[in-house]
Amino acid sequence: MDTVLLLLFCLSIGVLGLPNKFGSGRVMGGTQAVAGEFPYVVSISRVDDGQHFCGGFIYSPKWVVTAASCVYGLYPSQLKVTAADLSLNNVDPGEQWVSVFSIIIYDGYNSAFQTNDIALIELATSITFGPYAALIKYEEVDESISLGTFMGWGAAQTDGLPSMKLRKTSLTITADCLAHYTADEFNRNYMICAGSASSSPCAYDEGSPLVQKISNEDVVVGIMSKNRGCETNGPPSIFTRLSAYYAWFQANAGLQPIIPTTVTVSTTTLKPTAPTAPCINCVTASYMQENPYE
Repeated sequence: MDTVLLLLFCLSIGVLGLPNKFGSGRVMGGTQAVAGEFPYVVSISRVDDGQHFCGGFIYSPKWVVTAASCVYGLYPSQLKVTAADLSLNNVDPGEQWVSVFSIIIYDGYNSAFQTNDIALIELATSITFGPYAALIKYEEVDESISLGTFMGWGAAQTDGLPSMKLRKTSLTITADCLAHYTADEFNRNYMICAGSASSSPCAYDEGSPLVQKISNEDVVVGIMSKNRGCETNGPPSIFTRLSAYYAWFQANAGLQPIIPTTVTVSTTTLKPTAPTAPCINCVTASYMQENPYE
């Protein structure tokens, strides 16, 4: 009996007194998003079990951008993309899932160091745009703006499962990550360094967008690539800098379409008036009302 009590005492000391090598196991931080707040973010999941494993953003109706590390070694038939997704375990307003036709991974992707961590997903059918699904423009990061908004379905803690709800958080964009990563892992020309003491991207957030508000418009400047884990006060995360790949985007997915705006079509047709003054050798004109939609 004494031996059992001693063992329990030692275990209690181990649980309560020793540090957790994975940090505090904290929540990613931030708050839950609402329907239509981020219509450009998509969930990428496996066809066989429906498990979300990465994020991405809508480049155009038939193209999605994500991280190469998300789709490396996978076949298009294994994946599906869900737009207008807010809750992973419920059907949301405007939700639509689309099969994948092809995957294009950047030629210079290095899986060992996760450099050039970017890929394009070509969809089998186009995403239908509306209040809950839309494309977003990509742009160079504005380093005069210190904050960016990040959103994803990342795990609530290191080695955890995906969050069931889309969450958002603010991250501080810093100039350099070399205090935390090697030169092989971080190159400022192709990457963005961003983090926060109170929140962090986590597993299953890879490929999800980092967004800035520039000229009062949301633009995506990076996608989540990697970090050292999601402990409290941990190192910042590394994002792939999208502007460095503009030529590759255009060569493979074409230019981004202009974001559609609402256009009012007039249904009133002006009927031409036939001449009424007398004339010589005139042919009486007849007019048919035109269909404005032809």
